[in-house]
Amino acid sequence: MLNSTQTQDVKESAKEVVWDLKDLFESLDDPKIPDAIRNSEKKASEFVTKYKQKLDTLNGTSINQAYQELEEIWAPLYKVSQFVSLEYTLDTSDDKIKAMVDFVDEVESRVANMTLFFGLEISAFSEDHLTSILQEETAENYQYSLKRYVETARFNLSEKEEQLSNLKDLTGESAFKKLYGELTSSYQFEIEVDGIDRKMNGSELRALRYHKDPKVRRKAMKLFYKTYEDDSLVITQIYNSILKSNTVERDLRGYKSDIGVRNIQNDIDDEVIDVLHDTTRDAAPLVSRYYKIKAKLLDLPDFSLADIYAPMEESPKKYTWNEAKDLVLQGFAHFDDEFYSYAKLMFDENRIHAPIMPKKRGGAFCSSSTPDINPYVMVNFLGKPRDVSTLAHELGHAIHDIYCSKQTLFNYHPILPLAETASVFSEMLVTDLLLHTQTDKAVKRQILTEKLEDIFATSHRQNMFSNFERETHEKIGKNRLSSKELCTIYQEQLKLMFQDSVVYPDEYKWEWSAIPHIFEAPFYVYAYNFGNLLVIALYQQYKEEGPSFVPKLKAMLAEGSSCSPREITQLAGIDISKPDFWKKSFVYIDGLVTQLESLL
Repeated sequence: MLNSTQTQDVKESAKEVVWDLKDLFESLDDPKIPDAIRNSEKKASEFVTKYKQKLDTLNGTSINQAYQELEEIWAPLYKVSQFVSLEYTLDTSDDKIKAMVDFVDEVESRVANMTLFFGLEISAFSEDHLTSILQEETAENYQYSLKRYVETARFNLSEKEEQLSNLKDLTGESAFKKLYGELTSSYQFEIEVDGIDRKMNGSELRALRYHKDPKVRRKAMKLFYKTYEDDSLVITQIYNSILKSNTVERDLRGYKSDIGVRNIQNDIDDEVIDVLHDTTRDAAPLVSRYYKIKAKLLDLPDFSLADIYAPMEESPKKYTWNEAKDLVLQGFAHFDDEFYSYAKLMFDENRIHAPIMPKKRGGAFCSSSTPDINPYVMVNFLGKPRDVSTLAHELGHAIHDIYCSKQTLFNYHPILPLAETASVFSEMLVTDLLLHTQTDKAVKRQILTEKLEDIFATSHRQNMFSNFERETHEKIGKNRLSSKELCTIYQEQLKLMFQDSVVYPDEYKWEWSAIPHIFEAPFYVYAYNFGNLLVIALYQQYKEEGPSFVPKLKAMLAEGSSCSPREITQLAGIDISKPDFWKKSFVYIDGLVTQLESLL
């Protein structure tokens, strides 16, 4: 554990933790990249000649062969796209890399248009033809995909319309999303911290939310949101354009709502997601109760939104990279040897990029492309306790991907609502380890506050973001919203979540404009809440059942996207359609808050 004067040493401890991408390609100039692209486009052309307008004449064996050939077309492109994206992550200002990203996007768009007929023709299968194919053992691997094509057929456009939509998207919705990403990644901030003038990127500035001095926290967040406010004309136009594009396409395809598009993509009933939103919103008193406790612990009567991540003053903690690594691996080892070995592999094979860099993308993620290539993890390591949780979280994603690697390409990537299962579970393993090994009350208070804040950030805040999306999508579908109107809606959502537990600084009304997911992937955020509350229930089950639960979790993780969320969760005996299931999660959270109260 390090004191606050050693921040730079902590950052330096991760300086050499960089990924090795040679599993993918040697460099952006690797001749294998254009070879892979040419080969994929050639195979796509051959695929069209071989299968177009013929799929309804094929049996299960031939359909299986067609799927395999389609995966062979896409696998090299996935790898190229992953490699270029990871390079772009480290330098979001490099024009050569940005040009490469655009080029790969264009190639993928061309190949998608060439092979678009595949899904459309399968979607047109009669029930009798689909049933006959599904009865054949050779088509078993793609059963879920085949069913989903037919079930979602009513939302398809004609082939020409689909092709036009893909091409127009390059200069439409996709272009607006790229503009948002490039604009906000370019922000640099100058601020005085601890008597030193510093220049920071967005990730470093937002990390000051964890600074011990409330003046620094509040100054940093005011500066952060002021920059977004200054660009409000552009950002508001981007948001309106993306949402209007969503509405136009929704209406053309016949979906009932914008969130319904995501629900159908996730294969989850609207009613289940409504229950998720409503039960989470109704549990807001837990949020208020917790932050009132934290205000007392910090002796901060004017406790504000800028203080919700403030460190506990009794026990300031930082970790070197090796300390964080050892802690996370120990948590995995206590749970299961295989979990440990998969996480250790990520370190041993140099599949993690950890240091802060001036032009590096902020945040953290796990990236995977194909089942034969192990994933990569990106973090921005500052040595904060939250960085340890983030590392565990992203390694959980990596473990999930490794379990899914038994699947073929189109069944490989975890289905979105369950994509957070291993990641959040991994965070809980580390928290459980800390709570059992620490005896100091101050340290335990810090552990509990960090865990509760992780839960509220992953669950209630994401639910708040999603509720903001529900309201703005509905309204923008009818009329454009101004910056002022968007800010007012966001302020209302903030108050529904935090109630009377915080002071609301005026600049926080701009927070919506700094949430990348609501621009880049509408309604993606509810998957975090879904996954968080799901995992809390799973973790309770693990505590009750012990080692006998482990195979159930592994079975869930290994399914990837080969079957529906309901079928996958049933492997652990869960019924996601029952409101009482979701409410159990809040009983667990209530227990954590009560435990914290006992340590006051």
